[in-house]
Amino acid sequence: MKDLSKIEKINKVIEAYFNANASQTIVPVKELMSAFIEAGIFTKDIKKGLPIRLILRDLDASNQLNLIPFVHAERHGEHTYWYFIPANVTVPNVPYKQEKKKLENDAIATRLNNDETYVISLCDEVLALKANRQKRFDFLLGDLHKNGKTQTMLPVDAYYEELQLVVEYKEIQNYRPLAVIEEKEDEEENEKVKSVSREEQRRIYDERRAKVLPENEISMIVISYSDFAYDDKNKIIRDKESDLKIVQTALKDFR
Repeated sequence: MKDLSKIEKINKVIEAYFNANASQTIVPVKELMSAFIEAGIFTKDIKKGLPIRLILRDLDASNQLNLIPFVHAERHGEHTYWYFIPANVTVPNVPYKQEKKKLENDAIATRLNNDETYVISLCDEVLALKANRQKRFDFLLGDLHKNGKTQTMLPVDAYYEELQLVVEYKEIQNYRPLAVIEEKEDEEENEKVKSVSREEQRRIYDERRAKVLPENEISMIVISYSDFAYDDKNKIIRDKESDLKIVQTALKDFR
C-alpha cells in the first residue's frame, strides 16, 4: 500500500464512528462512505463503497489487512464481503447476511409480534392463565382430503382448559367478501368439481368451530381487530391500557 497516511485517516473515521454508535457491532463498509468523503479521504462514492473496497482488496492482496484492525472479511468462494467491527469486539461467527435475514424475515419472530399473539397475551393477563395456543381437538376436523379418507384437526387460537374456553382472534381476512366459486373439470372422473376459495374455506371452518366447540361443552369467544383502534392496514394501534379494557369486557363472564 503506497499511501499509508490514507490508512491512518480511515482508521480514525472508523474509530470515531463506533465511538458515536456504541450499540453497533458490525457494519458494511459502504455505510461509512459519507464519513470517509467528509474526512477528505475520497472525493465521491462509486458503486456503493467501491473506493474503500479497492483499498481493502489491495491490502488483502499484500497481506496487510492488519493495518486496519476494524476490518472483517466474509469470504464466500470467489466473493468477499467487507465489514467493519469495533476493535474490541469478537469476530462474528455467523455470516452478517444470514444474521440480517434472521432478524428481518424470521417467520417465528414475525408471528411473535403479530396482532393475534398480542391479543392472546392480553387474554392471558386478564384471565391470569396461560393459553394453549394452536390447540387441536380430535372432534374438530377440516374437510376430507383428496384421498377421501383423512381429515386435519383444526387449530384454535387459544384454549384455556381450566375454563373450557376457546378464544379466537379475527383479522380483516376473516371478513372479506367471498370469491366466486369456480367449477373445474376433473379429467379422471369426468365430472365438475367445485374449487373453494381461501376466504370461503376460512369462513366454513370459523362456522364449524362456532358449532362444534359448544357441542363439546367448550365456550368460544371471538375478539376482532375491529374491537380495537386500528390503522389503515387494519393492524391494531397498540395502547395496552385501553386494549386491556376491551379484552376484559370480552372475557367478563370468565374472570
